[in-house]
Amino acid sequence: MSSVAAPRPVLVTRPAGRGGTLRTQLEQRGIEVVHQPLIRLVPAHGAELDAALRHLADGTYTLLVVTSRTAAEALVGAVVPSRTAIIAVGEGTAEELRTAGHPVAHIAAGSGAALVEEMPPAEDGAIVLFPASAAASRTVPEGLRAKGYRVHEVTAYRPLPVEPPAAVTVGLATGAYGALALTSPMIARRAAALGIHGSTPIVTIGDPTSAAVREAGLVVARQAQEPTDPALAVAVQQVLEAAAAVPWPSVTPLP
Repeated sequence: MSSVAAPRPVLVTRPAGRGGTLRTQLEQRGIEVVHQPLIRLVPAHGAELDAALRHLADGTYTLLVVTSRTAAEALVGAVVPSRTAIIAVGEGTAEELRTAGHPVAHIAAGSGAALVEEMPPAEDGAIVLFPASAAASRTVPEGLRAKGYRVHEVTAYRPLPVEPPAAVTVGLATGAYGALALTSPMIARRAAALGIHGSTPIVTIGDPTSAAVREAGLVVARQAQEPTDPALAVAVQQVLEAAAAVPWPSVTPLP
C-alpha cells in the first residue's frame, strides 16, 4: 500500500463509533486524520417502531428493506420470519444485518436509487417494511411505491447536529484540512452549513452524498469508486497526491 505525506490533516466526519475503519484505512496510507463527528444518531424507541417489529415477527411484511447500518442496528433482537426477504443497500449494511443474525437475500449497489432500480415490479400483495432515518430521502419509499409495493415507513433513528469544537469550525472555514471526507447527505449538509473553505477538496463515498454536496453549491473533488471505506480512503489518497503534484507558484523576491 503506497503512502502520501500531506501537510494538512484530513477531516473525517462520521458519527461517533463509525469512523474507526476509515481512519485506519487512511492512517495506513500515511495520512494524518482528525475525526470530528458533525451529527449524532439517536435511536427512535417508541410505540411506532415496536408495533412495526411485532408485525415483522408476525410475517406481515414480504420484504424488509434496510439502507443504513444504523437502521440495521435497530433490528438487533428483532424476529424476521424466513419468508420475509431482507434487502440491504451496501455491504456495510448487509454486514451489520448478518451480525444481528439476519440473512440478507440481496445487496443493492450503494444507494437507494440503485436499490429501486434493481427491484422487480411488485407481486400482488407485496408489502415492505422500511425502517430508516427521520431525515431519509424519499427515493426508496416513493420508488418502491411506483413499482407497486405497499411501503410501511417507520423511523428507526434521528440525526441530530453536533457542534464541533471551535478549532474544527475555524479550520473548515480557513482551509486547515487537506481534504474533507463525507459519508452521507446529512453530514454533507451539516458541513456545508458550517462553511468550507474553497481550497478544501471534498471527497465523497457515493452518489447521494455527492448530490447533497452539489445541492449546497459546493464541488466534489472525487467520489469513491464504490461506497466502502477502503474505496473512500483510496479516493482521498488520490486527491492528496494530485494536490501534491501541483507545483507552488514561483515567487520573485522583492528588491
